[in-house]
Amino acid sequence: MGKLKRSLQRKAEKEAKEELAKKVGLFDKLGDNCLVCDKTFDKKDKEMVKSWSVVVRKHPETVNLYCPECWERAMDLVTNIKEDLNERKKEQK
Repeated sequence: MGKLKRSLQRKAEKEAKEELAKKVGLFDKLGDNCLVCDKTFDKKDKEMVKSWSVVVRKHPETVNLYCPECWERAMDLVTNIKEDLNERKKEQK
């Protein structure tokens, strides 16, 4: 049983390393500006790196960068749309 456990653990570690390597490879595709407002992004500024949002799309493989203000507006819009849909569902019942 110990061999199986170690084997599964090695497999999980290998998959985690491969996933990290893919993500690091996508770092080159990271833009220098917010996709929405074109605000400049400094990859060397720790606060910017922590506060900006990155969205990776698999097909096509793209990396989109959003400043905190644009990200918050987008999340508010999504929340409003969800609330409207829920209200419509309730009205239809």
